[in-house]
Parts: sequence; C-alpha cells; structure tokens
Amino acid sequence: MKRSLISAAVASALMAAAMSPEASAQSSSDLEALKAQLQALQNKVQELEKQQATQQEAQDRTTDVIAQSRAASASTGDWASRFQFKGDFRYRYENIDPEEAITDQSRQRIRARFGFSAKINDQVSGVIQLATNGGNNDPRSTNQTIGSGFDRKGIAIDLAYVDWKAFTGTNIQLGKVPQPFFKVGSYFWDNDITPEGAVVKYANGPIFATAYGFQLGELSTASDPTLMGGQVGIKQPMGAITFTGAVGYYDVGTVQNKVTAAPTGCTSTANPAFFGGAQGNTTVTVGGCPRLLNDYNIVNVVGQADFKAGGFPMAVFAEYLQNTDADDFDTGYSAGVTLGKASDAHTWEVGYIYQKAEKDSQFGQFIDSDFGGGITDTDGSVFRFSYAPLKNWLFNGTYFMNSRFNDVGTERDYDRYQLDFAYKF
Repeated sequence: MKRSLISAAVASALMAAAMSPEASAQSSSDLEALKAQLQALQNKVQELEKQQATQQEAQDRTTDVIAQSRAASASTGDWASRFQFKGDFRYRYENIDPEEAITDQSRQRIRARFGFSAKINDQVSGVIQLATNGGNNDPRSTNQTIGSGFDRKGIAIDLAYVDWKAFTGTNIQLGKVPQPFFKVGSYFWDNDITPEGAVVKYANGPIFATAYGFQLGELSTASDPTLMGGQVGIKQPMGAITFTGAVGYYDVGTVQNKVTAAPTGCTSTANPAFFGGAQGNTTVTVGGCPRLLNDYNIVNVVGQADFKAGGFPMAVFAEYLQNTDADDFDTGYSAGVTLGKASDAHTWEVGYIYQKAEKDSQFGQFIDSDFGGGITDTDGSVFRFSYAPLKNWLFNGTYFMNSRFNDVGTERDYDRYQLDFAYKF
C-alpha cells in the first residue's frame, strides 16, 4: 500500500510538471530531463511492488507446504502410536536327573519372543507374537536346545488374536490367545500353552468371569477333542490384605478312548499321535493301541492373598482340582508362598511350592513340562530365587525336587535345576 501511494504521487508530479506555467518558462531540455527522472522513479516503484507481490506468493506457498507437512506428520504419528512392541530373550542352563536314568542330562537352551499389539479402533485391537519353536511344535515349550551343529532355529506363531471391547467390562478374544483364566503359582498348567478358539472375559469392580471354547484337535475319522469351560472370581481388598479367589470348571471333551501313541501292532484309523502320548494319564490297550481311559471334567478352586511382610510384597496361594469323570487318582492340589518382587534394579524374590497331581487329576497335556518331567502321577517341591541386577534383566534359579509314579508303578525321584538369564525389551 505504501509503495502504491508513492507511485501515485510520482504520477501526479509528472502531470503537474507538464501543466505548470513555470514549466513553459524553462528550457525544453530541462523539462525533459525532469520528466525522465520522474518516470524512472515511477518505474522503480512499480518494480518494487512486483517484487513484493512475488515474495508474498512464495511465502503463502511455504505456509501451505508447512501446514501439509504438519498434517502428514500428525497422521504418521497417529499411525505409529497405534502399535506397541515388546519382546524378551532367555538363556537357560539346566540339569535333569531322573532316578531311573543311567546318567543325568545337561543342556543349554534359548527362548526368544517378539510381538506387537495394534489398535485398530477404539473397540478392537490385534495381537501377533512370534516365538522360538520348541521342537516338533511342542505346545508346552518355546525353548530351543543349542548344540546341534549350528543349525537354524525355528520360529513359530505364539499368539495371533483380535480383542474386541464388545460392551462395558466385556472383551471377546478370537484366535490363538493367552490363557484366559486366573492362575496362581502352581504347575497344573504349563505357561507356554496358548489355546486356540474363543474367549469372553468380563470384569466389573471386584467381580471377574471368563468363558471359553477351544479346539484341541481336528480329526477326520473321529470326533474332535475340545476344551470348554469357565471361571468366576473376586478380587477384594480386606484391610492390609488383598484376596483373589476363583472357582472354575472345564471339560476336556471327547478324549476318552482316543489313541495316544502308535506302537507296532496298533490298528486304529484315528489320529495315532494325539498330543504325543498320555503324559501320565491312565490308558487301556485296545487293538494294540493305548487309549485314554477317562474324559476330563475338572472342578478347579484357586485362592491367593497378597500383603506386605517386613516392607516386602508377599503372596500365599493354594489350588485344588478334581476330575469328576475319573473313579480313581482324581485329585490334585498345591500350595506355595513368594516373598519379594524381582523387577527394578537390585530387587529379589524367593518362592516355594508343593504340588501333588494324581494320575488322572488333570489332562496330562496341560501339566507343566518341567515339573516331574511333564506328566501326572507326580508330587514334590519347587524352590525358586530371582534377582534383578538391572531393570529388565533377571537372573532366575529354580530347583525341582519331585517324585514320579506314586499312584501306579515304582516311585522314582526326579530332580531338575535351571539357571536362567532373561532380558526384556
């Protein structure tokens, strides 16, 4: 605007100079020189105005680019914020000493897991996790034993599911999911098992509940084994103590009479290697094939009390289960205690558990693969110690002092100790 006014003033001066009486009195050459100077000034002002307009256009374009860049950055940041990544690595040395074996076994093993959760929208998220394959696709192990000629170690899908917040306090999970029920520190369920199917979870105040339906097998010539069940529980502070308790029931369906192995002479047309063996459960031989004697319809009760002892966190827990479909050897129970919590740097934790699992108290494929060698018909103690030298770095020591074949056969001792270095990232 200022330069436009200057240009107008110059134009007026040129006109006035041409029309004034004094101009006629001057010589023609002086008047022409003045006009030329004024015209040059006007041209300069007009050039400056053009430059100003060009600069303004460039500034406007830069502002638009910055705005678009910020919008794109915000969009990218929103996309990235939808993902949460996690992983861990564990190196283990262990020694296994069954009484019936001629020599004990020492080995080194590794476990690696990596996964992410992705927020799809405000109601739905997805989770995918990969883990080292425990060999022969063992559902109870993600460990890989090292020392096999530097071969490549396998990776498999450990978790793959969607989680839908269907209603307030209610989630539905579909796919290969984490174990959905409340557990204490017992060894009736191996922690590496990731079931496959559908889960409905509910939580409202102190009350929680779970219902689930899982597929255990897909057999073309026989009915499919399944796992159906549910649990109802409560978590309630009681002064300085927080108590958590739950009652559950699950039915391992249509496993009775299933063939568990295929020795020479077995003539069954059903899957001859259902879960790779009976894992301690009672079998009968029909047509040369070992078959499970029972179904497994199990009532389960768990309880845990959390409180402080001498300024340290402490937990006392117990579990009881009974297979209502078995006539004998149908009961299992455990009890234990932990003191401390190994999490931040220079923190520690100790624990002790006693457990007894009669021969048909639990479906053998679910029993922890370390306790008693991963079978039922076992009892004994477990001692644990953990120390965190630094955050996200944990040293664990575990000693299994168990006995096997208590209900049927000759009782044998089973000792196993493990030293772990575990890292989270």
